[in-house]
Amino acid sequence: MVWGLGWVNLPRELIRAASLRPGSLRIKCFPPTCNHGRVQSLGSIRSVSLQLISARLAPQPSAVEMNHQTEEANPGEGLSAEFAHYRRIINAFDEYRRYSLATNNRRRKDYYRLPLRDQGLLEEYPLKLNEVDDRIRRNADTLDEIVFKGEQSGLAPKLPSQDVLVDLSAPTSVEPVEREPEHEPRVSALDAEKVRSTLRQLVRDWSTVGSAEREACYSPILDRLDRFANERLAGGGSRRSDIRVLVPGSGLARLVWEIANRGFTAQGNEVSYQMLLASNLVLNHSEAVDQWSIFPFIHSFSNLSSIDHLLKEVRFPDVIVPEVLNRQDFGISVGEFTEIFSNPDEHEKWDAIVTCFFLDTAQNITQYLRIIYAILKSNGIWINLGPTLWHYESSSNPRDTSIELDVCEIKELCKKIGFAFEHNSFHISNWLTIL
Repeated sequence: MVWGLGWVNLPRELIRAASLRPGSLRIKCFPPTCNHGRVQSLGSIRSVSLQLISARLAPQPSAVEMNHQTEEANPGEGLSAEFAHYRRIINAFDEYRRYSLATNNRRRKDYYRLPLRDQGLLEEYPLKLNEVDDRIRRNADTLDEIVFKGEQSGLAPKLPSQDVLVDLSAPTSVEPVEREPEHEPRVSALDAEKVRSTLRQLVRDWSTVGSAEREACYSPILDRLDRFANERLAGGGSRRSDIRVLVPGSGLARLVWEIANRGFTAQGNEVSYQMLLASNLVLNHSEAVDQWSIFPFIHSFSNLSSIDHLLKEVRFPDVIVPEVLNRQDFGISVGEFTEIFSNPDEHEKWDAIVTCFFLDTAQNITQYLRIIYAILKSNGIWINLGPTLWHYESSSNPRDTSIELDVCEIKELCKKIGFAFEHNSFHISNWLTIL
């Protein structure tokens, strides 16, 4: 087992995603269920990173054959709750324009509360607010397209009575829905922040602006994966595409895409519909470099050197995405990692597992490690990079479990489960994260 502790100032976000392929995207939602090698690790300044080499992984469901599934027992109850969760997320995207303009208008009201003498000294301030209003509307247009393309692709979970959720003959234009104020569902502060975070994640994963962060996090992982492939293929008789790589917590899928771009068969696993919707736009609907633009820095006026930073336009994607998807086996499974991959059918089916800013999303870290160990093939490798910023440590929900271990404790736990550490890596970075 190889363990690497490093410093990479990058927050990550847990997500729920789907299987993505150019032109045709179907989703597979897996029902809730519960469940050897060496380890290698790379890390981050409050971060632990870990690469494991073990003996188990499984062919994922085909990206072309992904459909929603549910448990035989009480399927309606689970899908109804899932659909309500999905609609809440869609509402947060739909209402971005309204609540963001309202937030900016509060700044305007504060300005006009100032004494006239002070207003005169800040006469450019209202003009700046007008510029921000314009960028909010342009962000909202992109978010409308994200939602429209997602629903057109059938990303929503189906209710039990539904055979078809999305009318694929629907118009291809994106028209924001205007709602009467009294009928507007409430958007929580958390859901609103997740929409803003999605914009920042697009910057990090799919723009030239995010290249430094991707280099710091993804390059050590990809380099180790390349070495693993070269060792595996040294004897001849097989190809890189025979090496199956799983990426739990794959977010907007850039790392999965990079792995596929290097010739591997790659599958992500995600749980966030915010990430699913945004990655669907990039992976299934992009046709050119810099096709879309967003203004991700307009939501906070703090710590800015100038208005240029506030209003900075970021274009994405920075690569021609479909070329890789057309030539590689690539997909993203939808659902909780522990629910999907604890299935015995997944055992010993993966040559490599890559986790980047994922381990600290665990409520029970032992369950994560046992599943990773079980699904890796013999002589497989687990490569991990990320922090130990345990997501549930401060949860106020009494139903949430949270087991928080330090780096040494995690290393000992890995050894007890059966992993063998290969190498320790330290990565130090002092640039500021986009997120």
